[in-house]
Amino acid sequence: MHRDAEYLIAFSINDVAGRGIATSLVDTARCKDILRSAVDSRIKALYMCSSLKSIVAGFNEDVVFFDFLEEFDDVKYLVVLSRHSSLTGVPTLTTHVPGNPWSRNDFGGKPWEIPPANPLLMWYFLRELLNQQTKNRLLEFKISYEVTHHGPTSVTKPITFIEIGSSEREWGMANVQRAVALVVIKGIEKMLSGPTEPCTVSIGFGGPHYAPLFTRRAIEYCECYGHIVPNYVIKELSLEEIKLVAAKTIESTPDVERIVIEKVKSEIRKTIALIAEERGIEVVSY
Repeated sequence: MHRDAEYLIAFSINDVAGRGIATSLVDTARCKDILRSAVDSRIKALYMCSSLKSIVAGFNEDVVFFDFLEEFDDVKYLVVLSRHSSLTGVPTLTTHVPGNPWSRNDFGGKPWEIPPANPLLMWYFLRELLNQQTKNRLLEFKISYEVTHHGPTSVTKPITFIEIGSSEREWGMANVQRAVALVVIKGIEKMLSGPTEPCTVSIGFGGPHYAPLFTRRAIEYCECYGHIVPNYVIKELSLEEIKLVAAKTIESTPDVERIVIEKVKSEIRKTIALIAEERGIEVVSY
């Protein structure tokens, strides 16, 4: 799309949250409109953000079906701006990696498919979400990682979701959209300037969907998480499948140094620890 772009920032034009974040980002970063017809007919909105070495692109499809982003092979990293839905309706601002670490693909992607994570960028996003929460008094919002879930999964470039949840009220809040746009801008700026703050690249196993332990450890122990596999997935897996998922998450979390395991059965913990130790990865167990 543009040979100077390193990041493709994608959103669905039918998603009020993703579209709102994109609009604020384009305005704040002073991105320039690009003629869409010369690039790809599927793209419905397209901007070049030179200061961020980023392309911002809008598509008709829902974000969980963005597997076609793999075709844009002239960028290095993928970022997806999205809404987040939950039955509880708790206001949330989250970041995570997509993927299906089990036999199900209820929300896009393919079963057992886990794309590459971008742990450092997610860590920057998480910390800047907390910063923006304070600056903008978004105290009703819960800030956290989410576990690995939903599509797209068939991409081979590191991919990061950042989301506003969890109901139509929050999706349409302009001040929240602006705050998340700033998070994306500041996170990419830090990546482009080169890592200046050390973090330990980590993978999480166990815990609930919003990963409170791993979110807390990311802040307190400077752990930057890639994939996180929750208890509700783990309990559906056989030990052989645990081995498969452990290996896949390690392969898909570049430069992983540590695996943190939260309250799983001893046979599962031992299985994960064996896979980690064979690869020289530290294990921390709760």
